[in-house]
Amino acid sequence: MIDPIRDLTDVLANDLCISCGACVHADGSLELQLDDASQMFVPNGPGNADAASICPAIQVDFPMLHDQLFPDQEPGPFGVVHSVMLAQSVDVERNRSASSGGIIKEVLTARLRDPEVDGAIVLAREEGIEYRPTLITSPDEVDDLPGSIYHNTPKDRVLELLRANEGRFVVVAIPCELEGLYQYVLRLQPELLGRIHSTIGLLCGWQNTRHALRAICDFKDVDFDRLESVSYRGGGPLGELRLGTDEGVTTVNRRRDLDHLVAFDRSFTMPRCHLCINHNNFLADIVVGDAWVDETSSTETGVSIVINRRESTDALMRQLADEGRVVVVDVDTDVVERSQKPRVAFGNFSYAYADFLRDRGVPAPLMDGPNRPVAELVDRDEVERFHTEFEAKRRLQRQRRYGWLRIRKVTKELRRFIGNSQELKRIRRRWARRLGLARDADPVIEERESTLPFR
Repeated sequence: MIDPIRDLTDVLANDLCISCGACVHADGSLELQLDDASQMFVPNGPGNADAASICPAIQVDFPMLHDQLFPDQEPGPFGVVHSVMLAQSVDVERNRSASSGGIIKEVLTARLRDPEVDGAIVLAREEGIEYRPTLITSPDEVDDLPGSIYHNTPKDRVLELLRANEGRFVVVAIPCELEGLYQYVLRLQPELLGRIHSTIGLLCGWQNTRHALRAICDFKDVDFDRLESVSYRGGGPLGELRLGTDEGVTTVNRRRDLDHLVAFDRSFTMPRCHLCINHNNFLADIVVGDAWVDETSSTETGVSIVINRRESTDALMRQLADEGRVVVVDVDTDVVERSQKPRVAFGNFSYAYADFLRDRGVPAPLMDGPNRPVAELVDRDEVERFHTEFEAKRRLQRQRRYGWLRIRKVTKELRRFIGNSQELKRIRRRWARRLGLARDADPVIEERESTLPFR
């Protein structure tokens, strides 16, 4: 058992909050507010010991959570796994609007038609760039939901909706959100567990502070305070960033635009994300994310990786396939590893970074996930270089000196990015295969690329 911590002081001092909002319900004196310096939603005070006991920025008790949520099932490096699939919605518009396969909306639609489900708690747009958890009850509402939202949003309303409504609900959430939700429910209000029918989790890479949006607006001469809409994906597998104001829409190419490269590099990611070892969303019943693998690189619309942690979600996906709503291909967990890369899937960087911070006397979340036994920690020198650069860039962000970050990218980092870009490597490999120039072409992958039934 981890020693109790009295409050959230260290979380606030080190910008470790992830805005899950569990603390707000553990301590009624707290509320989430947007901090001007960090551009993150954080509690307005340190709170009490109850708030600290369930905060995923302090600790996550994965053994306890797995025992409660998946009893008698032994998690492996990817968590509890019943099956893994590549999948795609046959609804082309739904697929293109999502950019990642449209599977979450297909699963949500099916769940909301289930008489055992009273609704779903999802992220929905309220006004401008503000998104809040909301309760939907009809399949007709699903296609009005936004795609991926990468900027920081407050999520305390998830528990508020669970507490206020009788019934059984599907919850769609990123990994740290489920960590806070389940730690709160299981420790402080266990009667709410029966209101969670099932969970749909995202394979998560990061969540950005709002400095990222401020920076890209600054670079593109868009008035941040007049933003009426933001769309991060849509229109194809990678998608485009669209910034809307009353004067029109500014479109930014996510692949080739230097300004996007600057505004959405790792320094704009929330600090807790760099310490996350749970990108595979160990606590969700079904997990969905982009399939960044060679087998899907030539598709014109997105393809999803689906991890079914329960037999029931596997059965649901196969039912959707039988009904002609989705296309699925069974694959192994190696697809997850190749898509997410071991440093993310197994926490190779995050475990090493947490150790580095603790050695320096800086708090880091205490959590050992089921991937810890296979993690191969990156070198301490790499972690130290990242930390030094991260802190320097965050100081510039707090001062809103975004132009200096652009200069740094052009003068110090562009060559490194171009040399290591996974996207550019994929493009080179793809054209080498098409032109018959690939020396190390994998015949299995070649066969898969010619037979996978995706658009």
